[in-house]
Amino acid sequence: MSSMGDAVIPTSAGRPNLDPQELLLGALESDEAVVTRVLAEHKPSRNPLVRGVWIVIGSLAVVFAVIGLVVPGWPTTSWLVLAAYCFARSSQKLFRWLLTNRLFGPVLLEYYRSGKALPFHSKMVISAIICVVSAVSIYGITKAGDPGFGQALIAVVALVGVWWVGWKVPTVA
Repeated sequence: MSSMGDAVIPTSAGRPNLDPQELLLGALESDEAVVTRVLAEHKPSRNPLVRGVWIVIGSLAVVFAVIGLVVPGWPTTSWLVLAAYCFARSSQKLFRWLLTNRLFGPVLLEYYRSGKALPFHSKMVISAIICVVSAVSIYGITKAGDPGFGQALIAVVALVGVWWVGWKVPTVA
């Protein structure tokens, strides 16, 4: 079976979309098969300090995902994807826990089955967060007296982030 990352095909609008045939094959995969495949794709860092940093960031992402379960409009899947990314680089045990968790597991397994795609509303919220945080950062360093290099760098990084989320990350219909 091909990698689920191959399930993305370009559309006429230039945005990636999912190949229905690959999506069907992923939907037929059992939960345990998805967990095994995903765990095999990721190996934790050998550096204990780096693993610790990934665990802290992943744990914060899980907390934000829990907030998303309660607060309408706050994305849950996006934070879980970040947590999964962090745990994949830090601990197979935590990564497996996240994938098989009763609360979060189904959402993450669906994400991996769908070819690592995000819903449109999650992409919009992520882009908005990037813009707001960047604007606040630009305002802060402007008040601190930066001559303009920092603002330009933040703006460029924000534009790249919004472009990446909007056009490079596949969208689930």
